Amino acid sequence: MNDLKQKYPSLLKDLKVFPSDEATIGVYDDVDYGGAHEYKIKECAGFSDGKTQYVDSYQYIRFVKKEKDGSMTPGLQSEQILLALIDRHKKLNAAYPSKYNEKMLEGMQMAIDAMQERVTDRMNRDVMGELKN
Repeated sequence: MNDLKQKYPSLLKDLKVFPSDEATIGVYDDVDYGGAHEYKIKECAGFSDGKTQYVDSYQYIRFVKKEKDGSMTPGLQSEQILLALIDRHKKLNAAYPSKYNEKMLEGMQMAIDAMQERVTDRMNRDVMGELKN
C-alpha cells in the first residue's frame, strides 16, 4: 500500500471492493479534473480464507483526456471498459446463471444507454469533442 501512497498521493481511500477494507485504487491527481484520467489498481488473487486476497502487482488504466489547450492524451473510453465488463458478465452468467448477474447486466446496460444518449445529445447540439456542457 505504501507504493500506492507514494506514486498516487491522492489515493481514493473510499474506493474499496466489498467486502475488503483495503483501498486498492490509486489515482493521479490532475489539476483540471481532480483525478479522472489515470488509475492504478492493485491486482486481486481471488477470495480465500474468508477475505479477498490482493497481491503486490498492479494494472494501470488511462482514459482519453482533452486538455484545456485542445490537445489530446490518448486513452480508453469509459464505454470501452463498460462494454468489456458486459461481455465478461454475460459469459460468466452463461456458465453460472444468477439473478444477481442479471441485475448487474441490466444496470450496466442502463449505463451504456445513458452514455449513448449523452453522445447523441452532444452531437445534436454540435458540442461533441468540445470542453462545453
